[in-house]
Amino acid sequence: MTVAPLVVYAGFYLFLVFFAICLATGLYYVAEIVEEYTRLTRKVINYTIKVVIGIHLLLLVWDRLPILCIAFGVGAHVFYYRMLKTFPYITLTSVDFIGSACLLVISHLVWFQFFLRDPRCAYVSVEWMLGFMLIMLWIVPFAFFISLAANESVLPGAGGPYPYQGYSRLDAESSSSGSNAHSHSSGGGRRTRSTFLNFFNFVRKKKDVLLPQVTSRLPSQYLGQGSNSKAY
Repeated sequence: MTVAPLVVYAGFYLFLVFFAICLATGLYYVAEIVEEYTRLTRKVINYTIKVVIGIHLLLLVWDRLPILCIAFGVGAHVFYYRMLKTFPYITLTSVDFIGSACLLVISHLVWFQFFLRDPRCAYVSVEWMLGFMLIMLWIVPFAFFISLAANESVLPGAGGPYPYQGYSRLDAESSSSGSNAHSHSSGGGRRTRSTFLNFFNFVRKKKDVLLPQVTSRLPSQYLGQGSNSKAY
């Protein structure tokens, strides 16, 4: 067979393209929801962290999994919980972010060692391992990653009792003199998008730029016919 393998390869690559488009569209939609409902997103992440910590404890007590894996996993989620104090603002140089990133890497290493060396995991499939790590390691960091869309689009003090960076009582006392500048910066912040949103806005702007260029290269007679047809 010569044609059938070509059809299979073409279908496989088309599947990858469609999957990437669907994934990007889904992430864009979720980022818009997070930007619109920041407080609800904070509550969802809060409950998710508590549930995952509870699952760690169940794995320790019920399944007798290694305490080292459980300790690093719980420690990482404790840092995630501390990061909620400034949510949706995330400072990459803060102790909480650096600690959570380090513990996340260590958690991957210890869990991989467990899956490779423990006799109970001798017949564990790749799908089983990915499903386990999705809940135990990836779901909360992925939620924070999606929440970066709302990092610059939320007004100071709108996410909870903890004061956000860049806004203090001194700013509130001087708000009468700088209210116009503050409103301008807030409006600019609400128009800012994350990496996903900027990508789609870039594509949209490119479409608006390319269409006039294409129409300008068309012969004038076609443009004249189009204008006459519109006139009629």
